[in-house]
Amino acid sequence: MALGWYMIMFVAMSTISILGLLLLFLVKSPGVKRVLFYAMAVWGMAVSAVYATSLPSNWIAAQISGWGLGFFSVAGIVVYIKAKNDRQRQIAGILVAVSVVGAILKLFVL
Repeated sequence: MALGWYMIMFVAMSTISILGLLLLFLVKSPGVKRVLFYAMAVWGMAVSAVYATSLPSNWIAAQISGWGLGFFSVAGIVVYIKAKNDRQRQIAGILVAVSVVGAILKLFVL
């Protein structure tokens, strides 16, 4: 029974991550893009937190790497706020994408 719930959670988290990242890079409207960016940044931090807190307390290195992936989203937000052109906003989006993809991979694969 519990494994079924984990499978549903895995599929839901993967779907949210894939669709969110695709929309983040394919949408052209600046307003929608801004909302998607912040939503995916929060999502990346949340998935990183789930990963880091799900580990045993003596796996310090793995917990630090999990929290580090969440800080990529924080760095992306800082870059996005300070951005003066579209190139810098794209770099911020890449930082958030690295956070989301890395956290999902660490949570379910590694």
